Amino acid sequence: MCVGGNAPSLKLDIMGAWIEAEWIPRYPDQALETIIISESCIHEDVLTRFDPAFALPEDFTFGGYERIECPAVVRLHNVTGMGELSDHSGAYIYRFPNANTAETIEVLVMSAYYHDGGYYIAAVACLPKSFLSVWTAFSNECDRLWRGMEPTDKVIIVGGRSASFVPTVDWVDIILPDDLKTDLMQDVESFFSKGIDIYRRLKLKPFRKLLLAGIPGTGKTMLCSALAKWALDQTYLVIYVSSADKEGAAFWKIEYALSVAAASDLPTLILLEELDAYLRDDDDKALVLNVLDGAESKENDQGTLLIATTNYPEAIDARILKRPGRLDRIFIIPEIRSREEAEKMLRHYLGDLWRDEHRSVAREMLGYPGAFVREVAIYAMTQMAFSGQEELSLALLEESFNSLLDQITAKDDFLTQQRGNGFGFAGAMG
Repeated sequence: MCVGGNAPSLKLDIMGAWIEAEWIPRYPDQALETIIISESCIHEDVLTRFDPAFALPEDFTFGGYERIECPAVVRLHNVTGMGELSDHSGAYIYRFPNANTAETIEVLVMSAYYHDGGYYIAAVACLPKSFLSVWTAFSNECDRLWRGMEPTDKVIIVGGRSASFVPTVDWVDIILPDDLKTDLMQDVESFFSKGIDIYRRLKLKPFRKLLLAGIPGTGKTMLCSALAKWALDQTYLVIYVSSADKEGAAFWKIEYALSVAAASDLPTLILLEELDAYLRDDDDKALVLNVLDGAESKENDQGTLLIATTNYPEAIDARILKRPGRLDRIFIIPEIRSREEAEKMLRHYLGDLWRDEHRSVAREMLGYPGAFVREVAIYAMTQMAFSGQEELSLALLEESFNSLLDQITAKDDFLTQQRGNGFGFAGAMG
């Protein structure tokens, strides 16, 4: 397997050498050319959807393809985030019949995967020089079909243990200070409705980047889920970059998500949790800087909005945080700041079990993240059900609050003690 900056050229050299030595000599009477081709021309879904009646120049049509044996390349299939076959490596013969002349032109297509921080593919075609204009039309139609990804009701996962998920959090379920909630949604909506045209007018890529920052438990994941559901309701493409698989926070996942967005005709929302995890060393930072600058990010004409989150903004390089354009806006997702917000959140989780006397517990929750309120409510309701009670008493809610508070205090004391003993815990659980 080829690794490093010359990986694609090495793959192209191997395929080109085989074509020169083994393929072209078979056709001494033809003027054949070997060209680099678009990835869309070897995409399973594109080739399946290519209309056999689609008129190419000079009365040619696409008549399908078949695999041939070739020792220079291995036949493999990539799989999309939806669990479907996508591009493929190997050697193939593409056939283009002509209805008027009964002639069929055969084109050799070869492709191979290479590893360069992620898995990519290089592809070439060997065809008669006189057929270049027909191939160009075929390639352009493949590009159009590749970009025309159909809207889906699921979030596509890149780099996770599953291929997709269905978000269930509604925007009305998000409890934040009203001005912050309004400001965030207005930024998202205005980018897709008006901002894309402004970016184009300024000759900029329609690529906007937002950062949600806050301590663990403030609801950043819920926010992402609600924004994903909103975007799917608008028939946008939504991609979630996951670090849940064995490769963890690998840069290629960000790059792949951007390439999927660029290949789509749909406005696209990309969700990237724990941005700080992708900035472990200087090489990672340089790669992410180039992407956020837009220098190495592929363009989606319909607009791409990247929303990243972090629990530790201090771990993010100042070149990213303080340089406008790399992160266009930073939204601080706070702990609970007001009694009204605490009561609203506790009411939300308790639902029909809410009683006015529960306000006294809500007032004690100022300064805590939303996850704390949720756990107090869940534990109290669980204990109520376990004991067979029909109503949630104030005493039981207070007991749940105090129990969780004691647990957090004990955990913090334990971690502080272990740090003093040299165990070096990275931080408290969130």
